[in-house]
Amino acid sequence: MDTSTAAATRPDNSAGRAAWICLAIAWVAFLLPFPGSGLFIGWPLNLVAFILAIVAMARSGTNAGLWQLLASLVVSPLVYFVGMVVLVGLMGAAGQL
Repeated sequence: MDTSTAAATRPDNSAGRAAWICLAIAWVAFLLPFPGSGLFIGWPLNLVAFILAIVAMARSGTNAGLWQLLASLVVSPLVYFVGMVVLVGLMGAAGQL
């Protein structure tokens, strides 16, 4: 198979890449030790990534957005709770001073 025809028939997965970018920014917001950053920045970005994963799956097939969808549903809550533990630990340490 010629590489030019393979590139021409390959579906565009820009929604899948955008979902990964939104997830990465959401996870950083979850881990920031500022009250409200995960709730007001992270979760809306996680919702956008979830929707983009569905769009990628609709356009390019199931494999194009499956991992983003699973990361949005499984990994994001875990990262959020790790960020909450870090925030509570920092607030407790600040209270000790």
